[in-house]
Amino acid sequence: MNFQNPTFPSDSSAQKYISSENVFFSHCICPHPTQVDPLTFKFYRHTSEQHQILIFLSGECEMRTDDYTRSLQPGDVCFNPALSFYGVHIMGDAPYERVVIHFPPNPLFDKLAKEVFDDLKPINVNVRKYLLPYIERYKEYSTQLPLRHFSAFSNILVQELLYICMMEKSRNLNTSDASEPLLKQALAYINSNWMRIKSIKEVSNHLFISPSYLYEIFNKKLGFAPKTYLMQKRLNAAHAYLISGMSPYEVSQQVGFNTYTAFYRACKAFYGKTPQEIWAKKGEVQT
Repeated sequence: MNFQNPTFPSDSSAQKYISSENVFFSHCICPHPTQVDPLTFKFYRHTSEQHQILIFLSGECEMRTDDYTRSLQPGDVCFNPALSFYGVHIMGDAPYERVVIHFPPNPLFDKLAKEVFDDLKPINVNVRKYLLPYIERYKEYSTQLPLRHFSAFSNILVQELLYICMMEKSRNLNTSDASEPLLKQALAYINSNWMRIKSIKEVSNHLFISPSYLYEIFNKKLGFAPKTYLMQKRLNAAHAYLISGMSPYEVSQQVGFNTYTAFYRACKAFYGKTPQEIWAKKGEVQT
């Protein structure tokens, strides 16, 4: 199973929007190739009249609020209350992917969100086990149910995500261990060196641990292998380069593949399309 949900568009200039009368859902992948103005990908401090839940899936960024600044890791779920100020600062050149759910304040949501996010700090949730299935289910319901039914059901989906966070918060508090700092160091190393890493063994060597232990940490904490995380970064960036007009062969070299054949196969497996098919869509904007 791919780390990234393959049913969502992967476009540096596009987002996937799903909305009902009460809830607004957006999925955005912002690959960060070097030729793109980095200011485009800095989300400055702002506020909203609705509550916001941000699901962070990949990249290298910080969540900044009036109360704290925190580096995010895959699976972090952030709650930003209505009328509070917050912003996301994207760093480096790692592709940034997130899902955001907006919903209006109401007594039920307010009480539950306050209980789950009592300190307003992110809660880390298993990506493969909970977040990707949740995102896929949300998309399926929104496309299969009539709008009048989905509008009511979308409230249930927001509650479900809050309960998932409550469950994972409790689990994280009860299972905190020494592997957490190693995971953060591994993610930081991959985020900084994803274009030139030849094998995951380089990451484990950097941390002075075995490759098998590194795999165990990723699988336990995030639900996927370190190689999957590295591949996702490269292919998200590759997609951005292809739709910007860079030739498939140049892209394969730019994002760190040893051979074009390896890039072709990875791209086909990840997106269901060849590099040439993605490149042919260059310049198109999806909404």
